[in-house]
Amino acid sequence: GVLDEPVWQRAALLTGFSQFSPSDGVPAADSTEVLVWYSPGAIHFGIRAFEAHGAVHATLADRDRIGADDHIQILLSTFGDGRQATVFAVTPLGVQSDGALVETGAVRSGNGFSGAVVRRDVADLSPDYDFDSKVRVTGGGYEIEIRIRFKSIRYQSAAEQSWGLNVTRRVQHSGYEDSWTPARLASASFLAQSGKLVGLTDL
Repeated sequence: GVLDEPVWQRAALLTGFSQFSPSDGVPAADSTEVLVWYSPGAIHFGIRAFEAHGAVHATLADRDRIGADDHIQILLSTFGDGRQATVFAVTPLGVQSDGALVETGAVRSGNGFSGAVVRRDVADLSPDYDFDSKVRVTGGGYEIEIRIRFKSIRYQSAAEQSWGLNVTRRVQHSGYEDSWTPARLASASFLAQSGKLVGLTDL
C-alpha cells in the first residue's frame, strides 16, 4: 500500500479528473492520481486520492457493499468494444467490490423531454475476480495499490492488446463522482467515453 518502489516512478500517470455526477464538465474538487504499469502476469494500479476536507469516509462493510463509502473504481474494457467492462473497486479501509458491467442502453427518468436524465448502468456484482489490494490512510487522503492477474480476466486473443480504461472516484462528503476521462451525462454510453490502454504485449 506504499507506492515507493522504483517501478512506480516509471509507471504511466493519469491525472486531470473531472466531475461526472451530479454535474459533468467541471474540474474535480478533490485531486486524484493513478499510476499504471504491467508485468507478464498482472496489471498494477497505484492510486493517490487526496482529501483536503477532512477524514475519509469508510466503514468495514461487507464485500460488494461499498456504495456508502469513499472508493476508487477501475473499469477495464478488455475487448475494446465500449460496451462491457470488468469492474474492480476498493475503499480506504480495503473493502473490495468487483463485477461485470454490460451496458444495455440509456436509462432515462423524468417527465417528458425536459426532465430526461441518463444514468449509468449498474454492474452485476455476483462475479468475484482474483485481485489483490492494499490500502493506507494518510494525513491528506488515502493510497491504494491494486494487482489484477491476467489469468483471472478474459481478454482478446491478440499479440498486442488495446483495452478501454477508466477510473472513477466516489467522494462521500460531497456526493460527487469523479471520472478520469471527461465523461458526459448526456451520452448514451458511459463506457464508450473511456480512455485507451494500448501497447500491452507478452501477457
